[in-house]
Amino acid sequence: MRDARRVFLLTALLLACGAATAADDYPVKPVRIIVAAGPGGGDDFVARQVANGLSGLLGQQFIVENRPGAGGMIGQTFVAKSAPDGYTLLLAGGSMAGARYVNASVTYDLLKDFTPISMVETSPFVLVINSSLPARSVGEFIALARSRPGKITYGTLGAGQIPYWSALLFNRVAKIDGVEVPYKGAAEAMLDVVTGRIDYFFSPVINAVSSKDKVRVLAVTTRVRSSTLPDVPAMADAGMPAYQMPAWRSIMGPAGMKPEIVEILNRAIARSLGNEDLRERFAKAGSTPEASSPEDLRKRYEEWIEIFGKIAKEAGIKPQ
Repeated sequence: MRDARRVFLLTALLLACGAATAADDYPVKPVRIIVAAGPGGGDDFVARQVANGLSGLLGQQFIVENRPGAGGMIGQTFVAKSAPDGYTLLLAGGSMAGARYVNASVTYDLLKDFTPISMVETSPFVLVINSSLPARSVGEFIALARSRPGKITYGTLGAGQIPYWSALLFNRVAKIDGVEVPYKGAAEAMLDVVTGRIDYFFSPVINAVSSKDKVRVLAVTTRVRSSTLPDVPAMADAGMPAYQMPAWRSIMGPAGMKPEIVEILNRAIARSLGNEDLRERFAKAGSTPEASSPEDLRKRYEEWIEIFGKIAKEAGIKPQ
């Protein structure tokens, strides 16, 4: 009996040592960061900045792999079903917290099928309107929109994306009856705001900056102003104190990752985001680098799952 107990204890010790060694050696081969969108967009940009930083810090290549399609479902599901060994990661957006409320094909459970690792960045979206409209503030625009029920038009980038949620929340809080016009990309939607084909759009900061002389920029969707657009008020300062719709990106892995590997990645991400060159590149793109603990990232997703669920319920949104 004693011999069996000794064998059991020795085996457990060896397994624990083996696990610790594997974590200590991580990574021993290239790591993929899956982007559930095509190349050239904001997700792709952020993932490549993070990948470059991690490659330098951890001594292995971190490779960005684009797997677009089905509103992000292809890439997200691929990571959820991958081995939890730390070699397949996901550049995850905040919009994943609301995916199940608009997309009937969502098969994953965000809180059960992924391992939170760290926040990467946050950024606002920007309410822009056609410059020929007789409104120069959020309050004036709301009054104008209310006077044209069912006639005022707004752009989105498809159900479930942050511009969609931004508009949905804005319309509900402001009591606006608008007509949605979906677009494949922000540049296309912004062009139609410029030409007057649509009246308003919640734009990424970088698109708003490049078009600010052609559209009227009214407010950002975060509680504080953007350093990229310091003269543009936050929505809370523009008469909508309850309004908040930030965008953020994070790094997640499949469920079941070893805590030791999560800690290695978490520390490396925090270090990479402290690099001044990286921070400047993010600032030019209109975003702010922001690391977090895995626990705080999980809490953020839990909070926003509830927020998106409430918005969807009050707006009568059903998964399609």
